[in-house]
Amino acid sequence: MVYHEIRVVKGKKQNYLVYNRRKNGKWLKKSRFIGTGNIPQQEIKRLKEEFEIKTIASYQFDYLSKEQVLEIEKLKQEYNKKISSLTKEEFEQFETSFFTELTYNSNAIEGSSLSLQETSLVINENLVPEGKTLREIYEAKNHRKALDFIKEYSGELSEEFILKLHAIVLRDISERFAGRYRETTVRIFGSDVKFPDSAVVPQLVKNLVYWYNKNKKRYHPFEMAAIFSMKLVSIHPFVDGNGRISRLVMNFILKKRRYPWINIYNKQRAEYLKAVRKANNEEYKEILSFLIKSLKENLKDLGITTDL
Repeated sequence: MVYHEIRVVKGKKQNYLVYNRRKNGKWLKKSRFIGTGNIPQQEIKRLKEEFEIKTIASYQFDYLSKEQVLEIEKLKQEYNKKISSLTKEEFEQFETSFFTELTYNSNAIEGSSLSLQETSLVINENLVPEGKTLREIYEAKNHRKALDFIKEYSGELSEEFILKLHAIVLRDISERFAGRYRETTVRIFGSDVKFPDSAVVPQLVKNLVYWYNKNKKRYHPFEMAAIFSMKLVSIHPFVDGNGRISRLVMNFILKKRRYPWINIYNKQRAEYLKAVRKANNEEYKEILSFLIKSLKENLKDLGITTDL
């Protein structure tokens, strides 16, 4: 976080920008002198944005390069600048459109046959397209409800939060398993990936949440969102809905730190799953590169940026 600090030295007003970051239980502080006297607020705002980007990019992170961090921070600022300029009505329209596409893509990745237009009919107009299963209808409605839950939730990431999300996603689809950890072995058809025994799943999720709370200041927020999502899906804690939950939790972590949500397109499914498989082996660079590329494409498609 960057703040403006005024120091008076020998009767003269001196302006500094200060950036604080907590790491390994200690506060790291960087400051920059920006001039004497009165500086217009608009100029201070511009300098704060510039200083924050450069300072964050100067830190060393585990999996993101400095160039990637710089790119992410610029995208974040462009996104927040655009969003803050929208009227209430414009933002509601933007959110409805984005949440519709996010719902369509996340469900399509998992096999839903609903098109984008059909998804919109279901979640925005409460209409049921012909020839679609009840499961697909509820998948669309429930995903949108999960997004609304995330949007309104102001608490911290917890085991209870993850289970609540899962209960929403599987409501009216599989009440027996909704909001509950699996008690059986699970496999992905056509894949040789092996998941942990069901007996250890509750403890693994507890351990993962503990790891998050211990390390959330160490990792870049984008890095943490991606890695937590991958670690969660590698546990595969549920009978059904693991992919959707992992992407929802990723976006929750991004939202908590005011980073743009990421919409993974169904057309990129093969590339996404390839990166997920590598992440199962704790190789995270490919999924991070993929998510940065996805975010850039998202913001371009939304008209927030012009370059990829």
